[in-house]
Amino acid sequence: MRSWVTATAILFGLGTALPARADRDDEQDQRRDHDRAERQKQDRERQDRERKDRERQERERQDRERQDHDRQERERVEHQRMDLEHQRQDREHMERERMDIERQREAQERQAAAERDREIRQREAAYRLRVAPPAPREEVRTAPPSPRHVWVRGYWGWEGGRHVWMGGRWELPPQPGRVWVDGRWVMENGEWVFYQGYWALAVAPPPPLPPPPASTTTWSPPPEVTITLGPPPARRAEGVPRQPGPGYIWVPGDWIWEGNRYLWSPGRWEAPRLGWFWVPPRWQSVDNHWQWRPGHWARR
Repeated sequence: MRSWVTATAILFGLGTALPARADRDDEQDQRRDHDRAERQKQDRERQDRERKDRERQERERQDRERQDHDRQERERVEHQRMDLEHQRQDREHMERERMDIERQREAQERQAAAERDREIRQREAAYRLRVAPPAPREEVRTAPPSPRHVWVRGYWGWEGGRHVWMGGRWELPPQPGRVWVDGRWVMENGEWVFYQGYWALAVAPPPPLPPPPASTTTWSPPPEVTITLGPPPARRAEGVPRQPGPGYIWVPGDWIWEGNRYLWSPGRWEAPRLGWFWVPPRWQSVDNHWQWRPGHWARR
């Protein structure tokens, strides 16, 4: 009887314990499923954040590249504009100088022509004689009154039917740039002919073209341009024209980068600039890219 009661108690206890354990196992499974779902959700959210960060960084990088390209383009255009403006000013300055020199040369030529006419009239024979003049006398020059005075040597003149000695003297030139041509006796066609002395114009050669004035504009060298295409084509052979003036610098032709392609820039003469020197352009290969640095003037 006691054993039966004991067995009945055990069976009853098992009947109540098994459902409780099953409930606990279900709760644990649900908790694990919830935790796994939460972790998966967090992983997805982290992956979304990382993807968005990568997209944001890529957009920022593209924006920076676009801004750098736009800045380089603006700087290149501004540099070209300033260079063209400087060249235009140089050409205008050279043209004004050339016209001034032409006007000076024309005025000098007119003045020289008038002086030649006057000298021709002065060089007409003053005397024609069959009597030879005596030998010129040795004269002692006195001290000049001033550094500007010129010594006019004495000569034999003709007065009252005989030769008369005209002593030397110091004289001031009538105008700056005059030189004294002494009078002389010469034998022509069996007669002694005397030509008076006169003041001649010392015509100086026209002044050379001065260099253009140094630019007072301060600007930085043009920016380098990085190109991802292939290397530039080979340079073209070109002739060098005549140098337009002293000091001009020959800039050989080269390939330049214009927007999205190579363009040939012909060689040219550059006018000298006081206090500046010319930095030639160059192509340089850097990390599988090509960099173009335009030629420019730089301060000494």
